[in-house]
Amino acid sequence: MNLIFEKTIDVNHANYKMVDPITEHIFSENDYSEKELDLSNEYINNVELTKYKKLKYESYKNWGFPVWKRAKLKGFNPPKYEIPIAEKITGEVKKIDKINIEGLEILLKYDFEGAHRKFLLMSDVFFNTGFYYDTEEGEEKKVVIEQDLEKTIIENNVFNVKENSKLTVFRILRKSEKKGFKNASIRGMIEQNAELNIININLLGDEDINIDNALFDVKDNATLNIYDFNIGGKIASPFYFVRLSGKNSKCNIKPYFFGDENNIIDMLYLLRFYGKESIGRIAGKGIIKGSSKAVFRGFLDIKKGAKEANASEEEYTLVLSENAKAEAIPNLLVDENEVNASHAASVGTIDEQKLYYLMTRGFSKSEAKKLIAFGIFEPILDEIEIWNKNICEEMKNEINRRL
Repeated sequence: MNLIFEKTIDVNHANYKMVDPITEHIFSENDYSEKELDLSNEYINNVELTKYKKLKYESYKNWGFPVWKRAKLKGFNPPKYEIPIAEKITGEVKKIDKINIEGLEILLKYDFEGAHRKFLLMSDVFFNTGFYYDTEEGEEKKVVIEQDLEKTIIENNVFNVKENSKLTVFRILRKSEKKGFKNASIRGMIEQNAELNIININLLGDEDINIDNALFDVKDNATLNIYDFNIGGKIASPFYFVRLSGKNSKCNIKPYFFGDENNIIDMLYLLRFYGKESIGRIAGKGIIKGSSKAVFRGFLDIKKGAKEANASEEEYTLVLSENAKAEAIPNLLVDENEVNASHAASVGTIDEQKLYYLMTRGFSKSEAKKLIAFGIFEPILDEIEIWNKNICEEMKNEINRRL
């Protein structure tokens, strides 16, 4: 098995290689140890999975927690370790303990940095829940996972989507009444002519922290669609890395976000093109108000050999408060000539002409602002309503509550 380790920034040109920056990290006296590892293993019957956890633990010990100036995080003290986790599951899916040899090979083959290596290793080692999403060739199925952040959630997930199959997964996370914490790792492979749709709906409380670290490999003629909706959170940090390794492989990432109060939403979405005629698009939209902050980093990385690749990125943030801050950081790396690539990012306020138009139709100024702002989310709401009307209504209610 050829091991794959994907670095977030991998710049090689001719015989030159960029020097890796030194990242600051801080060790915690309250870090998880062999005590928590033994506790987590009490619920694991899979011998090979236990071996994997032990191997990753040796690496975990060598890392401290990050210093993220952008997210006002200076080290981290993990919350009390809790097990088991209650979840509502609709559809057919295996718990991670039931992972088979094929799934273990995916887990072992693909590795990456994530938002920070420490958090990725934490979910690899100490997971107290997680799922193995697999399909049979030609199968079509849908799964809904609903979680509440009343307990600390550390999650490990593996996707194995076979040829000519289609899998749709809803991952719904609801806020806690205290200081909730969720940290998840995701690895997946989408084989030839298969399709995977992932819909993340994270409805966080203002003191909750949610970190998602994901790596997917998309093979020939396969398609990956990711809808990533993040609202609220002390820190919401989605990190999605997609390898478009197959010919005519496709990926569409649609992030939507809403920051309020002192929320910080720190996002990174990366498409790395390896396959010929591969197609990838990142299209993000969001709102910030109060004293919130949104950081949107989109990477399009076209490698040598990805001829006729088609890559695009666009992002728009609507700012509803003078104290809110938006950072848009688009990145375009191209090492192949015969490609189409573009990126654009913008930050704006409510258009006065639109506001005036609605007010002349009988809306108050406040009502008009809310109507315009709500329109940012209509594309994702329309798509999700097709799949699940109840979840769509829940999203609408949360958006309106914060507007």
